[in-house]
Amino acid sequence: MFAFIINMKNKILIIVLCILNYTASYSQAPNILLIIADDLGVDALNGYNIGSLKPTTPHLDSIRNNGLTFSNAWSSTICTPTRAGIMSGMYGSNNGVKTTPGNLDTTYISLLDALKDSNPIYTAAVIGKWHISNPTNGLHPIWHGVDHYMGILEGSVMSYDSWNKTENNVTTNSTNYITSHLTDDAINWIDNQNNSWFLWLAHVSPHIPLHIPPANMYTQPSTNSPIKKYMAMIESLDYEVGRLLNSLTPSEKINTTIIFIGDNGTPNNLLQDYPASHGKKTLYQGGIHVPMFVSGYGVTRIGETENALVNVIDIYASIVEISGTNLPGGIYNSLSFKHLLSSSILPKRQFNFSEIDTNQGSIYTQGYTIRDSTYKLIEYYTGQQEMFNIITDPLETTDLLQGTLSPNEQNLKMELENEANQRITAWSCKDDIQNGNEQGVDCGGAYCLPCSTTSINKSIISNSISVYPNPAKNILHIKGNKNINHVRIIDKLGKVIKAEMISENTINIESLKKGIYLIEILYEDKIITKKLIK
Repeated sequence: MFAFIINMKNKILIIVLCILNYTASYSQAPNILLIIADDLGVDALNGYNIGSLKPTTPHLDSIRNNGLTFSNAWSSTICTPTRAGIMSGMYGSNNGVKTTPGNLDTTYISLLDALKDSNPIYTAAVIGKWHISNPTNGLHPIWHGVDHYMGILEGSVMSYDSWNKTENNVTTNSTNYITSHLTDDAINWIDNQNNSWFLWLAHVSPHIPLHIPPANMYTQPSTNSPIKKYMAMIESLDYEVGRLLNSLTPSEKINTTIIFIGDNGTPNNLLQDYPASHGKKTLYQGGIHVPMFVSGYGVTRIGETENALVNVIDIYASIVEISGTNLPGGIYNSLSFKHLLSSSILPKRQFNFSEIDTNQGSIYTQGYTIRDSTYKLIEYYTGQQEMFNIITDPLETTDLLQGTLSPNEQNLKMELENEANQRITAWSCKDDIQNGNEQGVDCGGAYCLPCSTTSINKSIISNSISVYPNPAKNILHIKGNKNINHVRIIDKLGKVIKAEMISENTINIESLKKGIYLIEILYEDKIITKKLIK
C-alpha cells in the first residue's frame, strides 16, 4: 500500500512538472505590439532617402534606431486590402479583398485566431481602424478572434474630435481627440493584462481630414499648408506612440516586440519627390513602398537596415513564429521574417507582389505589380505594361518598355509575368513557403516539381484540362482528352466540399458560397489542381 502511494505521488509529480513546463513555455512568449499609421509612405518619414520635408519624430526614430529597418517593404495600394492581407496572410486574389470597401470573410483563419491557436496564453486586442467588414458590423472583429475591440469600423472620420466610436458592438459619438483616445484605451488595456498579449494599434492619423493637432503634440513651426498640416499630424502620432511606449514597465519593454508600418503610400497631393500621381491608389513605389521598423524582444540587429523584399502580409507568419510556433517558411502567402530580426540569412523573397482593383470616378483600374531584386513590372488588365529598373531608377521615371529591352531584360520580363500569373491563379513554387498542397517548401503537390531530383513537365498535363466557366455560378464543366477519374472541390481552409455530379464531368455548384476554391482532378494517374472562383 505504501509503495502504491509513493508510486502515485511520483506520477502526480510528473504530471505537475509537465503542466508547469507547459505553462512556463507559454509564459515566456513575448508581447507583440503592431502599430499601423494610415496613409504614410517612406517619403514622409525619417529613415529613407526620399522626401525633403520630414517631421520631427523622436519616438518612431527610437524604434528604428533601436531595431531593424526594412528598406523594401510593400503594401497594397489602399488600406483595406493591406489590413485584410495582414489579417489573413493572403493576397487579395486569395482572400477576396482587393479594394475598398471590402469584407474579409470569417472562413479565413485570422491572425488573431492563428496566434491564439499557436499559443493559447495570448490575449488579443485591436484598437483603432478596422475597415475590413462590408457592410460595417460591430461584431466582425469579435468573429475574427478579437478579445477587445474599440475604434472606428469605417475608413476615416469626419473630424478627429467628433467620430463614431464602436466598442462591444455599441456605437456612440466621441468628442475626444481620436489619436489620444486610441492611445488611452491601449494603455488601459495593456495595464489590465496578466499574460502575454498582442495589440494591433491601428491609428487613423495621418489620414484626412488634414487639420492642426493639439498644440502640445507637434513642433512644426508652420501649419499654413496641407503638407505642413500633414507633417504636424505625423508628429502628433509620434507623440502618442511615445506616450504608449513610456507607459510600459521596464520588464514589459524588454518582453515586447514592436512592429511599425504604414498601410499604403502617401496621398498624391502630399507626395514628395515621386512623379505626380504616383502615390496612394497606384502600383508605383509612391503608392506601395511603406516604412517598416521592428524593435524590442527578439531583435538583435540594432540600427541595421535589411534590404530583403518583404510584404506587409508577411506580418502574419512572423507574428505566429514570434509567439513560438515554427512554420515551414511561412503560411499561405506570408513569408516569415522572424529570422531576419537576428541574422540576414535566407530565406528571403525572390519576388514581391501587389495588386490593384480601384474605381476612381469613371476610371476602373485592375492590375498587379511584381519585382525581383532589380526589375519591377506593372501590368494592367487592359494589357498596358510598364517596366522599371528599381535600383538605378527608384522614382520610376523611365519606362524601359518605351525603349528596347536587352535579351536578359526580355527573359526577366517573361519570368515576372509568369510568376505574377502563378500568384494570382495558384500557389507559387518560388516563394519559400510550403503552401497549397505542396509536400515540401516549393516542391511536390499540384504545381511544383516533385521533392526529388526528377522532374516532369506538369504544365503540359495541367493545360490538357479545361474547367469552365470560371468564374462559375451554378454548373461547372471539366473537360480532358482522356478519362477523368475523380474530382474534389476544396475550400481555402483545406476542407473538402461536396458537390453533386449531375452528369459525366459536369458538377452542380449552386450550393457553394461565393469564394475561391481549388478543384482537385485525378487525371491519367496524376492530380491536377485548378483554381475556381464562384
